[in-house]
Amino acid sequence: MKFSFGRKSKITTVLEIDSDWIKIVQAQSFGKVRKISNIIVEKITPFVDDETPDRLSALLKELKINQNFLTVSIPHQLAVIKNLELPSVNPVEVKDMVELQIGKQTPFTKEEIIYDYAIADTNAEGYSRIILVIVHQDVVKSCLKILSRAGLKTEKIVLDSEGLFAWHNLACKEKIVNKPYALIDVDYDKSDFTVILKGNMIFCRNISIGFSQFLDEPGEFREKFMEEINHSIYAYHSEVINEEISKIIITGAEMLTASLDKNVLKAVVGLPVEIVPQTEHILLTQECLSKYTNIVKNVSVSSLFGLALNPAQAKIDLIPQQLQIERGVREKGRDLYFFGMYLAFILATALSIFLGRMYTKEQYLKELKREAFKIQEKVNRINRMTEETDGIKIRTNTKNLVLNFIFEKHKVIPPDIHLTSIRFNGKDRLIIRGVSTVMSEIFRFLNVLEESKYFRDVKTKFVTTRKVKGKDVAEFEVICPLDAGLKEQLALLDNGQFGESEENR
Repeated sequence: MKFSFGRKSKITTVLEIDSDWIKIVQAQSFGKVRKISNIIVEKITPFVDDETPDRLSALLKELKINQNFLTVSIPHQLAVIKNLELPSVNPVEVKDMVELQIGKQTPFTKEEIIYDYAIADTNAEGYSRIILVIVHQDVVKSCLKILSRAGLKTEKIVLDSEGLFAWHNLACKEKIVNKPYALIDVDYDKSDFTVILKGNMIFCRNISIGFSQFLDEPGEFREKFMEEINHSIYAYHSEVINEEISKIIITGAEMLTASLDKNVLKAVVGLPVEIVPQTEHILLTQECLSKYTNIVKNVSVSSLFGLALNPAQAKIDLIPQQLQIERGVREKGRDLYFFGMYLAFILATALSIFLGRMYTKEQYLKELKREAFKIQEKVNRINRMTEETDGIKIRTNTKNLVLNFIFEKHKVIPPDIHLTSIRFNGKDRLIIRGVSTVMSEIFRFLNVLEESKYFRDVKTKFVTTRKVKGKDVAEFEVICPLDAGLKEQLALLDNGQFGESEENR
């Protein structure tokens, strides 16, 4: 898993090195479209000294390659490719069987080689057809050494035949069919014969002639070329039973493919033949397209096109085991790093949301307190107004209380009783004195006072008789305790709760 945080387009680079050629193809993303943006093809002399590696190192440095998107393609002729049929469809069992077969398929020891395989097909009988790819460690180490000089590393070393398969998927745009067909890629000094079935590569074979032989003797080349095609078909049929090739698709060096006659080829091999240019349905930038014809007129870059535009198509991994372990460690470390970053981001986000909500709640609480304080001030003011109103009501009811007492007495005083004094002690009782010529009227007056709403437990303090102008007159004094409700009203007035003292009353 790769992560890119820049806004620049991702550039994928594919590098192929053999004893005669250096090939570099780069593809770049333009929005949702990927195009071939650069093609470099140089003929080199065999590696007799350090001159060529130095030239390649300088070239790689000039290109400013992103090693995270660098793929090294191993030419078909530098690898041993075996097509095996194993009696199992269980991937674990197939892996064990492959490891047992390694010693039988190459003269080298297991420590001297790098190998990988891909399951091409399985059948109902419980057999798996696999393609086993074996390369000597020196081939891979040579590529890694050149990259190291340029300060680069790669995590993907693949077989060029898989690149040809990827190119075919892009250029021919054929649907997956149940009949096998052959791809032939003609390069400068070699050709690649690959058979495709049900969207998988099931057979590979190297053809040892290419465009260079065509330049020397065109007529002899055609004869040998068609002979090699028939040999390849025969080799395929000897290894794959009941799977007849349905057609042949040829691509490669532009000068050669342009000179081939598909009808002549069809007559010789007895199969339909299609000749497809390397750039068929392959998008190139305008700059790259302008120099394409001169670059690839005598070499093939079809497999590099496929790997640059669709690197995920390659299933064979020829990275040395030590580098695979290092890659696994780096990937785990990178995954842990990004997991830590994501976790920190999530925690920071959650914390910021929590703190934001806390801050919002605190601000809201402060605002509520301010509003509550304003409301409390209004409530206090209303309470004071209510108390003042109640005081006014009480004062209204009690201000002329004594006058009310007097008025009440005069309403009930019998005609035969004359009052001589009325005194109020200011707190809880009214004292009445008077005279009467009829004693019974005094007791009737007491009963009337007892029934009054202002008094409770009215009592006579004394009743005496004496002569006045020859007549008997009864003097009396009555104590009239106030009702409990009137006492409370008078107590409020005495406490000064309404802004007036007793003296003012």
